[in-house]
Amino acid sequence: MMKAFITALGITVILSAPAQSTASPQEPGLFGSLEIASGNLSALPQWQRSLAGFDKLREASKRCDEDILKCDSQQMTLWRTKIQELEHSDRSIAMRQINSFINKWQHIADQDLYKQSDYWATPLEFITNGGDSEDFAIMKYVSLRELGFSADQMRIVVTNDVLRGVTHTVLSVKLSSKSYILDSQNDTVLREEFVNYYVPYYSVNENTRWAHIPSQFSQLGDAAGAKQ
Repeated sequence: MMKAFITALGITVILSAPAQSTASPQEPGLFGSLEIASGNLSALPQWQRSLAGFDKLREASKRCDEDILKCDSQQMTLWRTKIQELEHSDRSIAMRQINSFINKWQHIADQDLYKQSDYWATPLEFITNGGDSEDFAIMKYVSLRELGFSADQMRIVVTNDVLRGVTHTVLSVKLSSKSYILDSQNDTVLREEFVNYYVPYYSVNENTRWAHIPSQFSQLGDAAGAKQ
């Protein structure tokens, strides 16, 4: 059911306007795919809901930074301490430490936590409860945003984990013209080209969403066009 839903959503993303290809055969997109971009985020209400929680996170963070007694929880205190520790760190170090630090949170399925098959938590919900793979990716996203990374450097990427046969979400971060994968299943941050077991369905940041067409399908399309 989940795979069917994501496939249908991918088609929606491809057909929605305005859309444009952001990659060519010479410049492949994430995980070697062809990318179709759109500035319309309305097809992703779960992401919109999580985004709406970013302001509340900023407010809670400000209170916590001003007075530790006003931190909402011990988990919030730990997160704020880590952010302050990394404020002046090299970007590469910050990226790697945020990945391993956030991975220490509780891994728990949406069905067990929210009694729903798919639920994208707000950052404050994640800090309190933990979550599943997309919640880890979102928390890493907001953490790196606070440490000076731009939205354009990052994407939440929903993929097919072909090794396990499940849907899995990671964070892609571009640094010094290279893309890196921050994964809740791995404390080691790997360059994208060394991660060959994820096939992207779609990706998103605060400004844009992308549908992804696997390279083998785009090549078939090119071949068909050439024959005509």
